[in-house]
Amino acid sequence: MKKIYFLLLLFIAYKSKAQVFNIQSFGAVGDSTTLNTLAIQMAIDSCSNSGGGTVLISNGVYLSGTIFMKSNVTLRVDSGAALKGSASLADYPIVNPTLRTYTDSYVQRALIYAENVNHIAFEGKGKINGNGTNSIFLGSSNRVFGFRLFSCKNVRYEDLLLQNSAFWMMHNCNIDTLTIRNLTISNHSFGNQDGINIDGSRNVLVENCNVDCNDDPLVMKGTFPGWCENIEVRNCTFASYSRDIKIGTETMGNFRNIYVHDCNVIKSSKGPLNRNANCGINLAIVDGGIMENVLIENITMSGLITPIMIRLGNQARVYEPGAPTPGVGSVKNIRLKNITATAESNITSSITGIPGYRAENIWLQNIQITVPGGMDSLPVSFVVPENENKRPEHNIFGDTLPAYGFYVRHVDGLQLCNVTVSSVQPDKRPMFVLDDVLRVDSSCVSAVNEIENPNTIKIYPNPAKSQIQIENSLPLSIEIFNSIGQKLYTSNKKENELKLNVAEWSAGLYFIKSEMGSKQFLISR
Repeated sequence: MKKIYFLLLLFIAYKSKAQVFNIQSFGAVGDSTTLNTLAIQMAIDSCSNSGGGTVLISNGVYLSGTIFMKSNVTLRVDSGAALKGSASLADYPIVNPTLRTYTDSYVQRALIYAENVNHIAFEGKGKINGNGTNSIFLGSSNRVFGFRLFSCKNVRYEDLLLQNSAFWMMHNCNIDTLTIRNLTISNHSFGNQDGINIDGSRNVLVENCNVDCNDDPLVMKGTFPGWCENIEVRNCTFASYSRDIKIGTETMGNFRNIYVHDCNVIKSSKGPLNRNANCGINLAIVDGGIMENVLIENITMSGLITPIMIRLGNQARVYEPGAPTPGVGSVKNIRLKNITATAESNITSSITGIPGYRAENIWLQNIQITVPGGMDSLPVSFVVPENENKRPEHNIFGDTLPAYGFYVRHVDGLQLCNVTVSSVQPDKRPMFVLDDVLRVDSSCVSAVNEIENPNTIKIYPNPAKSQIQIENSLPLSIEIFNSIGQKLYTSNKKENELKLNVAEWSAGLYFIKSEMGSKQFLISR
């Protein structure tokens, strides 16, 4: 039997040592009224100072203010137990991270905080409840993050039920190697209740999560000049009133090598607003920054206003006072594939740049969208505003656009293959309007089709050394394609072993094809 081996740097989830530190041994009382901040902190400190292990929360509801995680500590909340945020703002000290980011202008309080620590984890079948529905958290200056982690390595969240943060549920900023697995997140309080925030972080896996929020359930940010890269999100369900799968808005940093697949977007049924999400997939660069090599596939979406928005704009915000004003960034090599969406409004999906700056190499494949329809065609004199410096929301151009399917403007390289938009009621607008769009290909004849294979096995490694090594028991011919299907490499002969020098390849998502089928891999820096 043929075998292919990749030399990999794997995501390694930290496993704590056997020693267990029960917070009850440090005086914690799980009666939901006693403040246990000091007892829990003593357990964490003792665990870390003893070389690491598990801090255990069990049998009760434990009220706490801010706790500070330390290296080599796993915080485990057992089934039937809960860590609950205090209802007093005084129990959450203001903590200003060393790393300067755009979030300096946000609140600086958190229930769980960590900075410059390694090998930490949050796990168990219990609950962490931020108590964010308490009225003390009303007002933008009184909000509290659930988790706020800065500049850490090897972080894991697993199995927990996370509820009611008074702000974002988690802010993972400048994290190297992050695993988020099997979480149920319900975050509905007073507003700005994001779910999973990944900010300038690298080597990230998010899988098997169910996230239901007032605001964005999954968002990747760049609030400082770093890279948000090598990220895979799979097998998740997202529900929101805002944007469900979001990359951008704050884009003082950069984004590359991002793969989101096999996820469902549904209408939120838990929060107080009872309305549809603004946008299913929202990708935007507006504060400088780079977005490249993004693949989103196998997504079903319903209960939303606008299915898709891709935007290159120019808000030009700075990440800290005195920082240079960023120029216009770039959006390129974006592929959306196998997406089914039902929209509840006629606010059209859009893919746009701005005058003089085009989004590049956008591939739409097997997209089926249903919209209400029933609108008249717009007059020839109708002008779509550029709104170069406007926030990249689904209705950035207003509620009406000249197409009912996709409005595309200032794009260089647009490939359309099996893209269908159906209207429930007849709509007199065209399905597509292309304005200042270069290199349009709707033939479905592309190198990308050469790598499609029903038995494709998808993997996401980071090369451990300076070479990618492919070995096989029988000689294979190898072809390599980029994320939008352009063939970049063909081996001259069948070889049992092929070594590629990573230094000769730019970072990105690539496909390897052989007689065995197709595989995916990442080259990172």
